[in-house]
Amino acid sequence: MSLQHGGSGRAPLGPAMTTFIVVDAILVLTFLALLVMIGPGAGGTAASPSGEASSAAPETTPEASAPASPTDAETLTSFVLPSKNIWCAMTETTATCTILQYTFTPPEVPEGCDGTVGNVLQMTAGDKPSLGCVSGEPQRAPADTTTLDYGQASTVGEMTCHSSTNGATCRHNPTGSGFSVARGGYTFF
Repeated sequence: MSLQHGGSGRAPLGPAMTTFIVVDAILVLTFLALLVMIGPGAGGTAASPSGEASSAAPETTPEASAPASPTDAETLTSFVLPSKNIWCAMTETTATCTILQYTFTPPEVPEGCDGTVGNVLQMTAGDKPSLGCVSGEPQRAPADTTTLDYGQASTVGEMTCHSSTNGATCRHNPTGSGFSVARGGYTFF
């Protein structure tokens, strides 16, 4: 006596099992879509130009001097670095950068300043770079501020600012005077 089965020999899936499989498929597709949207470096490390992973956080150490003059600089009167922690505003004769969070010890508040120093650095043509006096919390970049990618620069008039993983560096081109600021410190040159 032989038993005959129809088709593949399997019983059809019940409604509960079908629902389970559909929900699992949706979850897997959502997870894959999120991985694609986050992109490379989602593990908290950035790739260096050589392809090696770097565990250093962006903008930890300021540049010791200004990078060479760029050949293909943007002309942005304001920009924010990819970290959103540093943003700068430029005119033809000034550059001002604001850092929201830093780990360095700021200098003592100078006489005549009723606020704090350390969050704002400025360079004006004909003057030396300086730290600005800030009353209250430092101002965040406006929501529509353009992001200047690491490795890029902006030149407006006599001023050039660079965005790098070492923070923001701005200088007065005719004199070479300027500053560099990062989470871990700042430098005047």
